[in-house]
Amino acid sequence: MKKTWICRRNIKNHGAGCFEATTKSSLHPEQEMFMMMKKAFILTGVSLALSACNLAPKYERPEVELPSSQFRHNKVSDTRAIQAASLGWKDYFADPRLHALIELALKNNTDLRTANLNVEQVRAQYAITRSVELPSLNGSAGATRSGNAQGVGNSFSVGLGISAFELDLWGRVRNSSEAALQSYFATAASRDSTHLSLISTVAKAYFNQQYALASADLAQRVLKTRQETYRLSQLRYRAGVISALDLREQEATIAAAQASYAEAVKNAELARNQIELLISQKIPDNLPAALPLSRQFKIRQLPAGLPSDLLLNRPDIIAAEHNMKQANANIGAARANFFPRISLTGSLGLGSPQLSNLFSSGSKSWSFGGSAGLPIFDWGSNSANLDAAKIAQQKTVVAYEAAVESAFREVSDALAARSALNAQYNANVTQSKAFADRLRLVRLRYRHGVSSSLDLLDAERSNYSASSNLLATELSLLENMADLYKVLGGGLKRYTHDTPDTAVQAASEAR
Repeated sequence: MKKTWICRRNIKNHGAGCFEATTKSSLHPEQEMFMMMKKAFILTGVSLALSACNLAPKYERPEVELPSSQFRHNKVSDTRAIQAASLGWKDYFADPRLHALIELALKNNTDLRTANLNVEQVRAQYAITRSVELPSLNGSAGATRSGNAQGVGNSFSVGLGISAFELDLWGRVRNSSEAALQSYFATAASRDSTHLSLISTVAKAYFNQQYALASADLAQRVLKTRQETYRLSQLRYRAGVISALDLREQEATIAAAQASYAEAVKNAELARNQIELLISQKIPDNLPAALPLSRQFKIRQLPAGLPSDLLLNRPDIIAAEHNMKQANANIGAARANFFPRISLTGSLGLGSPQLSNLFSSGSKSWSFGGSAGLPIFDWGSNSANLDAAKIAQQKTVVAYEAAVESAFREVSDALAARSALNAQYNANVTQSKAFADRLRLVRLRYRHGVSSSLDLLDAERSNYSASSNLLATELSLLENMADLYKVLGGGLKRYTHDTPDTAVQAASEAR
């Protein structure tokens, strides 16, 4: 039998319009059809074997200079301590009211919902790209009625066919699919980064609200005390013990306390608005009661671990690495464009001029064909496309290095701030207790006429300033602990023993 790429045979001649065989064969028609389809499958298998030829550069993680030891200021030496990435946020934050707000944010926040939709969109795009790796089977059916001077004729057909299945000899299709998969992984990791940032942002907004409420409560208590002192001073003024100047001084301190209270109320409302923006709804009235600022965390000494842990725990670094892998695959696809593309088509069906004979044994038809295309002169398009892919890959390397450097700086800054804030907080506690005791003694002396009103005013100002500084330092410490938890890669799990709900894991299983 003469070999050819394209052949077509009708099993039975049905008159005008039938197709003549382009080759002659001694085989039975059904046997010849079987042999041709067998060759098609053999060629497909050969193409899959040859697809091992991959023109993408070998991926190697860039060398980024890492600290030789644990981060400075990280004084937690217990190697059994749970790392941030393994610590669930409900096991880190203690306030049940904050837990409820974080749950609402993870459910309703528009940024996170957009990030989730981005993951699903890229996942669908990956499924589309991956489907090209396998031949697609199409069904068809048709009916035609035509006429000429000799009469009117009908033609009916049904069939199945494979259209333009590319033999991926140089890995172009496979690299395109790999690039789409790495894009999916990177998008999923970016979603996880948004997830972590959202938890930290909600926690910090909540701390600011509780700080503002505590500041308002402090200002209100100071205002009440100063008003009581002012009433006592009025009696002393009427008795001629103190002057009008002393009275005016106390009136000024009362006005200052009123201004501080108004500012704290304003800040509490602004923090409330920020929380409602993050959870995309009004704060419900049935939330649990809030805990004091001093009881917001179950774990106050969070270990940073080894510097290399960040490469595995930070979603932004993971996303940057997947972007590098995607760029590598794009280079392989761009290189494959310089080589021939070979595509196969085939069909198997039934055809007849009479609908009643469409499924008879003599109405079978088949076809098998192939085509090859080789770029000869494209005005530099393929070369420019390869150059662009290489530059894009270099940019992803730079972005990865920047992400790693930024991560280490964030962790180092947070650890340095934690060390300083702990010392500052302890000093403020001591100072606040000392000024509170001083105010108590001065107030007793003032009531017995031993201390002057100026002594009392000075003691009240000092005590209020120390208490305010203590609250502000406590807020900074709480925000630092929330930041440290985020920059160390914590926040993807609700409880420590849960499995992280990440799209990357789901993609790995679906691959």
